Amino acid sequence: MPSDIPTEEKSVRERGTYANDGNDPTLASYLSSLFFLLSVPTLVTVAYGGYWAGLYSESAVVPAFAGLLVSAIAAAFAVMHYRTGS
Repeated sequence: MPSDIPTEEKSVRERGTYANDGNDPTLASYLSSLFFLLSVPTLVTVAYGGYWAGLYSESAVVPAFAGLLVSAIAAAFAVMHYRTGS
């Protein structure tokens, strides 16, 4: 019987929770998740911060956010490219 089929000894949840097959979370996966969760709220705050600091008008907040988002995505891809050596 293939080992990935649930048996009565181990449920699907137990197999996923206690899996030890080299797919354990790494620091890179945690940092990627943290970037995913925090990037948009941070960039919105920074975009509005520029408006509050008087750097540009309120109508420029959305384009500023878009530029920051594109820059953040480009930086993330550059880091991934550098780290994987591709």
